[in-house]
Amino acid sequence: MTGDRASTRQGRWSVLGVFLGLAVIGALTIVPKVMGWNDGTRMATIQALVQHHTLSIEPTSFASVNDKVFIGGHFYSDKLATPQLLGAAVYWPIWHLGIRLAPDWNLAYYLVTLFTVKLFWLLGLVAFYGSLAFTRLDRVRRLWLTVALGIGTLVLSWSATFNNHSLAASWVAIAFWFLLRARNKGRVLPNLFLSGLFFGLAGSSDVPTMAFPAAFGLYVLLDRRLRRGTWAYVVALLIAVAPALAVNYAISGSLVPVQIVPRYFDFPGSPWNAEHLTGTGVNSGSFLGRYTTGMLVGMRGFLVYNPLSLLALPLMVREFVRRRRFASEALVIFLMSVVIVGYYCLASNNYGGDAYSIRWFVTMLPLWMFFLYPLLEGKGAWRWVVLGAFLAVSVPIAVIGAWNPWSRADVNPVPLLSNLKMAPDLARSLWAAITHS
Repeated sequence: MTGDRASTRQGRWSVLGVFLGLAVIGALTIVPKVMGWNDGTRMATIQALVQHHTLSIEPTSFASVNDKVFIGGHFYSDKLATPQLLGAAVYWPIWHLGIRLAPDWNLAYYLVTLFTVKLFWLLGLVAFYGSLAFTRLDRVRRLWLTVALGIGTLVLSWSATFNNHSLAASWVAIAFWFLLRARNKGRVLPNLFLSGLFFGLAGSSDVPTMAFPAAFGLYVLLDRRLRRGTWAYVVALLIAVAPALAVNYAISGSLVPVQIVPRYFDFPGSPWNAEHLTGTGVNSGSFLGRYTTGMLVGMRGFLVYNPLSLLALPLMVREFVRRRRFASEALVIFLMSVVIVGYYCLASNNYGGDAYSIRWFVTMLPLWMFFLYPLLEGKGAWRWVVLGAFLAVSVPIAVIGAWNPWSRADVNPVPLLSNLKMAPDLARSLWAAITHS
């Protein structure tokens, strides 16, 4: 018994050590500067809320960004407000300490990102590790897969900046963990409530991600063990989406997201028209084929920039085809992934703008990576060889992406090459900011 206790303590310390290491990596992989329109418009809303007590971004340091809408004579961010509300809650005490948001290298931006995006990146990895406990993998194998998700996918890259995709990915991972806890450990009501809450947060910051809570709501309803908790799941979902909907209504007088209303982008100097807005048109013909191919396996292809997904996706399909333990979950995730990918292939045409691969798909990665677990089931050195080989390719790709997730297509149309080319300039710029501060 004494030996068992010592082994358990040692195991717990090893888990704590890995997560402390991940926390350090997370703290070191933040780009503390607005790098594009997307995070600029979010910082504008945060600054407007805290410093000027308004949703209008006109009085802020980021008013010139182009990701904005013009409604009722004022400019507003075109982004759903959930991440910005969270960021404002963090920025409020920072601002009162005299640390101000600004467009250049900036401590306030770093701290806001650290205590929102990066904090939930780490909590999402904790939840992912917890989810893997239901696979019966031992502690070491679960840790390896958690590290693979954390530093071997674009989940790392996109946690380097303030954006909705990383937050949504983390919230999806947490929601899935609570869903599995409800199914496998009981305490149905509290676990389903928390699952619905985090799924709602994900969907209220990234609308297509709402496909997952919608489908898992049906999954809950059809499972006789979970059915009695359906109301808790739905109530939590509604609570989570309410703030973003309230902000959207306050801006436009409608619950329809402002980002899909073309007339709001019609203002002097606007770079946008209906052809550029996701969700306002439908692709077809040869363009649809080329665009879909480019999204998945082209020079910005999501599967290319997440090599581990080439292992995870076939294993996910095998899970429901062979009716393994997580067949229901695998089927829901696969079908909703097809829906999300299909939506963007049909309704967008710009690969997500300047971005390191396809940012829209990052939210699916924690769910995909869960199905790597069969790779490490059973014995055989070949399993570790395969995982190690994929990590040797995946980790450098993810780390290079963390240098700047908003990689510039004008430097090089291949995001990885663009980031490599821009790295010296980025490092010199950061060093100059540090030495002159």
